[in-house]
Amino acid sequence: MSATNNVAVELSAEEKTQLKAKFDEAAKQAPKLPVGVTSDEKLALYALFKQGTVGEITNDTPKPGFLDLTGKAKYNAWLKNKGMSAVTAQQKYIDLVASLDKKYATPTVTTE
Repeated sequence: MSATNNVAVELSAEEKTQLKAKFDEAAKQAPKLPVGVTSDEKLALYALFKQGTVGEITNDTPKPGFLDLTGKAKYNAWLKNKGMSAVTAQQKYIDLVASLDKKYATPTVTTE
């Protein structure tokens, strides 16, 4: 399945179940990503996870306090995904976890 930003994607019940399973697996894998993941990459993961599970930021979503710099960064990262469907966000989250895992994986050294 290919999902792009701001494009509604219709999935069958089976496809939704498969996407949810992959998303849940990626969510379990994300905290175990290798050392080196940058703050921006972590913010992207957070924002896609929120968009994929909670959905859009609304006027009812509490804004972080003035001195809550981390909260502001998370809020703003999530806000950047405004208009993205949950399906698209979940697929992008899955893809990002996989790419970060590959990017920061410790190379295996073989000796023969």
